[in-house]
Amino acid sequence: MTVGWFMDDEPSPSFPIYTRGNVGEVFPDPVSPLTADHTWHGAGDVGMRDFMSRFTIDLDEVDDGHKVMFEIFGGYMFLNLSMARLMGARSSGMTPEMVDMGFFGSQSSLPAYVPRPKDDDPAIIARVDGLMFSWMTATEFPRLDEHVVEVDALVAVRPDLGSASEADLVARMREMMPVFARVFATHGEVSAGASVTMGAITVLALGLGKPGLDLRIAGGLGGVASAAPSFAMWDLSRLVVGSAELTAAFDAGLDGLHARLGDLGAPAADFMAGLDTLLAEHGSRGPNEWELRSPTWGTHPGLVLTLIDRIRLSDDSDDPRARHEAARVQSDEALALLRGMVAGDETQAGTLEIANTASAVFIPAREQAKATIVKVIHEVRLAAHEFGRRLAADGRLADAGHVFMLRDSELESAMAGELAAEAADREATYLSLFDLTPPYWFAGEVPGADAWQAAEAPISTRKIVQGMGGSAGTAIGRARVVTDPSDPAGLEPGDILVAPITDPSWTPLFVPAAGVVVDVGGTMSHAVIVCRELGIPCVVSATGATTRIPDGAQVRVNGDTGTVTILEG
Repeated sequence: MTVGWFMDDEPSPSFPIYTRGNVGEVFPDPVSPLTADHTWHGAGDVGMRDFMSRFTIDLDEVDDGHKVMFEIFGGYMFLNLSMARLMGARSSGMTPEMVDMGFFGSQSSLPAYVPRPKDDDPAIIARVDGLMFSWMTATEFPRLDEHVVEVDALVAVRPDLGSASEADLVARMREMMPVFARVFATHGEVSAGASVTMGAITVLALGLGKPGLDLRIAGGLGGVASAAPSFAMWDLSRLVVGSAELTAAFDAGLDGLHARLGDLGAPAADFMAGLDTLLAEHGSRGPNEWELRSPTWGTHPGLVLTLIDRIRLSDDSDDPRARHEAARVQSDEALALLRGMVAGDETQAGTLEIANTASAVFIPAREQAKATIVKVIHEVRLAAHEFGRRLAADGRLADAGHVFMLRDSELESAMAGELAAEAADREATYLSLFDLTPPYWFAGEVPGADAWQAAEAPISTRKIVQGMGGSAGTAIGRARVVTDPSDPAGLEPGDILVAPITDPSWTPLFVPAAGVVVDVGGTMSHAVIVCRELGIPCVVSATGATTRIPDGAQVRVNGDTGTVTILEG
């Protein structure tokens, strides 16, 4: 068996270490060719070059023909760990190991950092330190607000895709690429800013022997874009709970539910209006939402109804707004405690104040940047769907979905009917890539086929699964292993959600959950940030949790220590 995809890159000789850490939650599945060209190989790398050249690297250090940060191997997206570590190596107050912890969880299995010639370059160090100082002292980040306005305006003037010419549909897709690049450059900066500012609080807490205090301080910030759909779905779930007609419609099953709700008329009017509002605001979101071929809440509203079906089982005590307020109070208490502990040290006290203010800017900004990027991606998706439908209608493609197997440079050829067979062949190969499990990291050479084989891991007999604390607190409940957010059957209020990865489409499932455990992820993952907003204990980077924890077992989640204890089951 060979591992490869015609879109694959070659590993960088100068920056040879790659990881699925962090990027795996954005791209859990193989990357389609159209997605690669319209985001990473095209606009994404342009955006990263803009940001990184203002931050940690001179572009002449990048190997010719290579991307700055994200490349594809075996069809899967990897992040260049060697490049990311430069933030630690080329600043006055960080180390590469701190970068490992902040982005990827435990770094124990990762290769040691190898110093590079420009690590001691005074100009680069001054540039890095200057930008990091600007983040530490930030009280706002208006550039992101400008992007939000720009993208919302683009969405508002979306042309009628059904009547647009095929050439106009292609132009619409390409129109989004420079927008993606601009927003992605800002996303890179706010992500780094969130890591640096939160990291300063973490260092203080650890130095004072108070691990987990930083996690409590980072909770209940408010304004977190990835948490907003959970609040909207909660409100819709309460309409269901309060209506016998709506409850009966949901009790009849998810198949055909959307149509049944539409047929109810007046009893469902408020619910349907609220659903329309949610889809208008958050319709670009969904499982694997950075991938163009993935369904979204807007294209498949049934995905939202599936989530609401789980949330409606919760009683009013699970109200996410009440949980958020409790997390905010807990944050204030933790901050007051840490302030008291550093009160006698002017430097530590000052660092805490500016880092607390700045992290409250950058952590929500990181989520807002992602939400804004996803809207740009959705505009490409909608135009691509219509383009594919046209080509499939008269046989220029065998299936409308094969449009995602095309490279951007091939769109005109596909329009001329020249690529139907090739796109079909690519689809078959692409789908076979889903059977592979990418290595978590590699150095130098892409691992051979054996390292990519999906192993059938036995249920572990060990009683403790060690991960990394992401959101503080403890919870005990029944483990419910869910591998697909569109099929959360069995998840009930008070359960511990155990998932392989969590992008924002998962986060409404946090509402009924008492705790969250995730196979992968770091301290700035979606799972962590939303759990902090809702005051739910969370453990991330719990390697193999979905196979090591038996479904239905009683478990205890400790978000402070990063441990999951199997109590019985």
